[in-house]
Amino acid sequence: MSQQKKGKKNTPIGSIVDIQKSDWFELAACKGKGALMFPKEHKDITYIAQARAICKACPVKKPCLEYALEFPPADMHGVWAGLTSRQLAAEQRRRKIKPVRPTLAQMWGDQ
Repeated sequence: MSQQKKGKKNTPIGSIVDIQKSDWFELAACKGKGALMFPKEHKDITYIAQARAICKACPVKKPCLEYALEFPPADMHGVWAGLTSRQLAAEQRRRKIKPVRPTLAQMWGDQ
């Protein structure tokens, strides 16, 4: 069994605590650009090309992708590491991994 990578204070990388205190999140090229990366209008896809351009040059693209892959893709709005939710789902299938985080419905008790 492989050992899970650890972040600050020995917390697993990708944990809620870790993302709030992690260096990668602070160094993300999209920091402060939430409205562009995660627009409120889900049907408006015109932001994707611009968001991907930001991700392309991001120094922390890999930890961002690893974090995003922990969640059910249907719950991942916006662009993460240059990928849309459909592309995240395809990457999970390609890697043969399953999300380890609960869905929003599960968190809200609507299973």
